[in-house]
Amino acid sequence: MDDFSDYKKNEARLYEEFRRKINLQAAYAQIKKIEYNLADITTGLSALKSACTDATNLQLGGVCVAPSFVKPCSVFLGAAAKRKSSLIACISYPNGGDTTEIKVKAVKRAIKDGADEVEVTAPIAQIRDGNFQYVKRELKKLRRAVKNRSLRISADCSLLTKHDIMRLSIIAAECHVNSVKTSSGGYGGEEGQTIADVRSAVKDKCTIKAEGVSSVTELSEAVDMGAGVVGSKNAPSVARYILAAAKNENLA
Repeated sequence: MDDFSDYKKNEARLYEEFRRKINLQAAYAQIKKIEYNLADITTGLSALKSACTDATNLQLGGVCVAPSFVKPCSVFLGAAAKRKSSLIACISYPNGGDTTEIKVKAVKRAIKDGADEVEVTAPIAQIRDGNFQYVKRELKKLRRAVKNRSLRISADCSLLTKHDIMRLSIIAAECHVNSVKTSSGGYGGEEGQTIADVRSAVKDKCTIKAEGVSSVTELSEAVDMGAGVVGSKNAPSVARYILAAAKNENLA
């Protein structure tokens, strides 16, 4: 009888360990979708060093930084082959007003400095003027510049019409852009419609990144809307909450 009781206790323990392992695997899969937005001009080098440590320890999907900070962050994150978080250079942030030539040079420099991926802001003014030939030429040149690296395109969709967003997304897919980032702000009907419009245009040829997530609830909403990646200035806190929930820890 004692042997059977011990057997049942051991089985229960093994089941709990297995369940916890599965929960943690699911948690880390969610965390891998989160990218830490550090492209703000107020983010200094000391803060970036701490942020890169957090990103590595939490296994965030990536850190997004300004071009001038790519080189030091490459050191903070360690050798590219062993990184747990991708290093993403944000080029021509926030409105894409640089010339194509400047963007191409910035992309090449970022890759040389250690960027794993580049996220280039689309030329908002040209899009608003309906100059989509300019946009297409730019994306083709950027695609050649990144070579085998991932090319993302970013756009503040609150500045664009639905037609603009659809045309940009279609061109991005045609030019083999890897990801299209939307950032309308907030996760209500407007943001959901924007993501739906982009999904319809790219037809699974590009990943969709939703920017501005600040909580687990918003992460869940963005993913349910169709985003494969989310950007957040609150990434470590969101990731820690997910891990705590997976471990059944006190979330208070």
